[in-house]
Amino acid sequence: MKDRQRTLHEFMEKILLIERELDKLENISYELFELYDGTAFAEQTKLAANMENFVIAMTHETASQLSFYRNDVENLAKFIEFRKQYCEFADNELAEILDGTFTLEQKRNLSSRFDTAEKMFARLNELKQNWNEIFKSCDYVKLKKQLRI
Repeated sequence: MKDRQRTLHEFMEKILLIERELDKLENISYELFELYDGTAFAEQTKLAANMENFVIAMTHETASQLSFYRNDVENLAKFIEFRKQYCEFADNELAEILDGTFTLEQKRNLSSRFDTAEKMFARLNELKQNWNEIFKSCDYVKLKKQLRI
């Protein structure tokens, strides 16, 4: 697990560096506009503005997309680790437990997998607490949708 976390951390740090470099390059966009702006022909200012827009797309918009994807990858890694930690629960059970739709009948059915009801409730409380700490009380189904899983 440490190798996996270290590798992911190193990858994310490199992506963050790329984002920062792209942000620095964004400052050049207006400078390029000024360098290419002029009145030598009718459309020159419009074309210079198009160049500025392309540079902004290449820098700011790309950096923003990287940031969104970096966040998704981090959350997906946490989600995978969480699912491994609580692999005794099916996906639909986790959704019901964490999103508050877990019925008394489902609790009875689940209790057969535990030695005692006390152990079941302790495990469920631990599961909910860890979820809320890791994912800041986000709905299970909502996070899965956000991560496209």
